[in-house]
Amino acid sequence: MTINLHSAQERESALYHACVMAVQEGFPYLTIGEIIDPPHEMFDAALARQIALHILIRRFNVPKRRVARMQGRSRESVNRAVRIIDDRCERPVFLAYYSSMAERADAALLSIFEEAA
Repeated sequence: MTINLHSAQERESALYHACVMAVQEGFPYLTIGEIIDPPHEMFDAALARQIALHILIRRFNVPKRRVARMQGRSRESVNRAVRIIDDRCERPVFLAYYSSMAERADAALLSIFEEAA
């Protein structure tokens, strides 16, 4: 993936792409499309999307309002996703799993930015 580092929209897209790719490694049976737009009956895909959004907001400090706009979702939907993952991160086993996905997102983003430079 190549991006224009001078475009805020392309940088944000790269951030989201890195988050989704990292989460997909944690949920290898889900497709990228299922994570981005989870089918109604796939609760694990919805959880994966919530994790990706949480990493985008908490790890990469993208404002929730901007994430809501990027995703075409309500701010309440984004806030709910963040709260759900915040609550789950209180459990050490989930936090370890989440942390490994967040670290993979960091590595994926670094790779994308190095490729673009």
